[in-house]
Amino acid sequence: MTFRLWHLASVLAVTMISVAIGGVIATWWVAEQEFREILDDDLEAQSEMLADLFDANLVPKHLEELERVLIEAFDDDDEETIWVSVYANAHHVSNLPHTLPLASTTSGAISLAHGGYQWHGYQTSKGDIVVQVLRRGDLYGEVTDEILEHVSAPALLGGIFNLLLLTTLIALILVPVTRLVRQLKARDAGSLEPVIVNTAIQEIDVLRDSVNELMAGIDIVVTRERQFASDVAHELRTPLTTLKLELASDSPELPVVKAEVERLTRTVEQLLILARLEQGQWHRRFDAIPLAAICKRVVARFHEKFDAAGMRLVSSIAAAEIRGDAVLLETLLTNLLQNVLRHCPAGTQTQIELEPAASGQVCLRVTDNGAGIAQEARAQMTRGFTRLDSKSGGLGLGLAICHRIAEIHGGSIAFPARGDGIPGLSVEARFPA
Repeated sequence: MTFRLWHLASVLAVTMISVAIGGVIATWWVAEQEFREILDDDLEAQSEMLADLFDANLVPKHLEELERVLIEAFDDDDEETIWVSVYANAHHVSNLPHTLPLASTTSGAISLAHGGYQWHGYQTSKGDIVVQVLRRGDLYGEVTDEILEHVSAPALLGGIFNLLLLTTLIALILVPVTRLVRQLKARDAGSLEPVIVNTAIQEIDVLRDSVNELMAGIDIVVTRERQFASDVAHELRTPLTTLKLELASDSPELPVVKAEVERLTRTVEQLLILARLEQGQWHRRFDAIPLAAICKRVVARFHEKFDAAGMRLVSSIAAAEIRGDAVLLETLLTNLLQNVLRHCPAGTQTQIELEPAASGQVCLRVTDNGAGIAQEARAQMTRGFTRLDSKSGGLGLGLAICHRIAEIHGGSIAFPARGDGIPGLSVEARFPA
């Protein structure tokens, strides 16, 4: 089940208003009951007090004087009107003149009608004296209305304030989220630019940044896929064109065909390795492996190749361990040495060095004294997929694979200038020890 946030806000608003109104009603009802009990208890106490006074002969016995005292003591002011009647020996006096007979001599709550009002109160019987103390019923309503007014006003104002606060909070959340959704809906599949949503809410900032990070990651993947497709097209075009031309001739040169087939085979192998690297088929839960043993194995395999090309291969390999995959690291060093064989002239000397570096790293360095590469070109090579030669396969695939292998192992590849002033190229691969 799905719902919109405005629907939830509406439900909360209705709930808040209902709770506020219900609280006011409940408070008014409880206050009315309590107020009536207090007034009734007060009337009962006054009735009993007057009855005790009469029984103790503490008030005038003459009816005229007693009536004057009652009128003066219980003034009718339409706000706190009290009706007091005293019955004794078939006679009665009252502060509000009336001719109502005494209906009962039993002490208890009573209700009487007089002067167009309904009166409620209490009567107390002491010997042959009955004292009635009553209050107008409409005054109860006026007092409870005042109570309701004083209780409901703050409650309703508080409810309105809470409702405004809730509306503001929902608006602060919905407005940036709505903008974010609109920006995403307005884009096509190829629009991966960062979304721009300005808000003071930290959670919305985190959501925006997460979306932008996701799109940045997708952009990187798409760029790599496009570069990979371009790399495939470039690497396969030259050998396929050469094979097509040779096979179309009347007398194809078999050595050329064989060389191009071998080149095509190497290219396909490199492409497969790069595809597997891009797809993340190598996990990052590596074991500790002796990098020195891998380097020695590769050097031993390439000695004969360098001798055949009229080059010299020397090595200085110190003991070092890193966490990684032996096949990938061997591929990295193999690609670097194959690039030397393809692009350096006879007489080139290549040195492989493996040594601990600063900050807990291991440095694998391949240095040659060939023609070297310009500084601008070296800067481009640090980004991978750089092609410096359209012949012999170029450097694109080899560098791309080396960069990805280093990245997978938490390392990096750099092309620093040689510090001894000798022409040539130096490649440094650094890994966490």
